Amino acid sequence: MVQNQKHATEVAGVHADAPAEHLFFAQYRYWMAGYTTRDMFCWDCAWDVLLRYVSLDAGKALYAEFHLFTRVLNQRSQRPIGWLPDVCRCLCRDEYWVLNLVGASQQNNSHEELLAAAELVGIDEARILLAASRSLGRALMAENFVLAPFGGVLTRTIAQAPSTGAWPGTRH
Repeated sequence: MVQNQKHATEVAGVHADAPAEHLFFAQYRYWMAGYTTRDMFCWDCAWDVLLRYVSLDAGKALYAEFHLFTRVLNQRSQRPIGWLPDVCRCLCRDEYWVLNLVGASQQNNSHEELLAAAELVGIDEARILLAASRSLGRALMAENFVLAPFGGVLTRTIAQAPSTGAWPGTRH
């Protein structure tokens, strides 16, 4: 499994129990696992989790949006994108960037969106990731899943984050 173990210790459980974030990361992680392992069972699990939260019709729309978002993220990035197993309540650094990106899309915060997209895929590939993020953000909001905003906290502190160990002030 290529789940960027380098970032596994750079974690925090800030939003782990909020319904929107829980759904978001269950989907993100199952889709990333599916792309990494090429095992369709991961995507079946993503579908099953979606149906715990939304109706069949809403599930179809969200499933397609998560598919598009994670596919664009994987195809456009010049490096492996980090993710942790679904059972982990913590987030790795790339997962923070992903959360910040889609949350900023929901809040129409173009500055935070661009910073997060550039960190994930580079500035040259940011445009298509921004489009996928905005589409996913709208689909989540249509089902009342609003991601809690970071309010710029991430982008102000990300440069100060340690390369190893836990982030200051975070719980595990």
